Amino acid sequence: MITLSMSRLTVVNPGVFTTIQDSGRFGFGKYGVPVSGAMDVESFKLANQLVGNPHHYPVLECTLQGGLYRFDSDAEIAITGAEMNPVVNGKLIEMNCTHRISKGDELILGFAEKGCRSYLAIFGLLQADKIMESYSTYTLAGFGGYSGRALKKNDILKWEPTAKVEFSHETLKPIDLDKVPNVKVTLGTEWEWLDKKIQEQFFDSNFKVMNQSNRMGIRLDGRALKSPDQQMISSPVIPGIIQLPENGKPIILMKDGQTIGGYPRIAKVVDDDLWKLAQLKPGNSLSFRKVM
Repeated sequence: MITLSMSRLTVVNPGVFTTIQDSGRFGFGKYGVPVSGAMDVESFKLANQLVGNPHHYPVLECTLQGGLYRFDSDAEIAITGAEMNPVVNGKLIEMNCTHRISKGDELILGFAEKGCRSYLAIFGLLQADKIMESYSTYTLAGFGGYSGRALKKNDILKWEPTAKVEFSHETLKPIDLDKVPNVKVTLGTEWEWLDKKIQEQFFDSNFKVMNQSNRMGIRLDGRALKSPDQQMISSPVIPGIIQLPENGKPIILMKDGQTIGGYPRIAKVVDDDLWKLAQLKPGNSLSFRKVM
């Protein structure tokens, strides 16, 4: 049985970059505050659903390698997203299902074999800094989540029990990580600024994710696209917008990206495909496909 008192775990090893994220903070773009929140919304929601939490509850988002966590209380957990081969007390456990953890158990999340980000949900409400109606960590400004930063060794995470949510009429499925490379887009506001040959090149090209990619944006490498000659006034941008800077290497804005941009907005990744970008590692390739 899971106790009704405040439960906790200890971060023994925080992995490469692990933060607390929820569904995001909305309505603050006019103040320069991005949405933040889980990069892969589908896996985030599934993790919460599996443990019986509301879909918007905060979870741990683990990037590339998840780390080691010692549970100082009984817990009920689920792990979704990138395949990090989770191990409890030396025994491999399945992803995308619910597990009961006992006090003293240790959970290891290894390096992602497929995908980039895993989500660890714990039944109950994680204790975190709630800023602007969201628990999400925005590390650039240093607020939300766990003191506005990625987790560190010896951090203590606490959670309190809440009512179980039943999802009998709503089911989510694990994402198919083998379908990541092809991304659907709509044409952007400045698309017509591009020459016809450059427009064709954009859809005919395979781009590679650069090492500089992060929660702010996915930077792409490949044959450079000729940037348009027109000068652009800084304008609002949102996650999924594809900007074309002067060097001709597209940048896809992500959850922690700026809210105003001065580069041409040549396309927009459809919301349903944003999870694909969240699961791309540096070196992975992708291409774009136009939809109406």
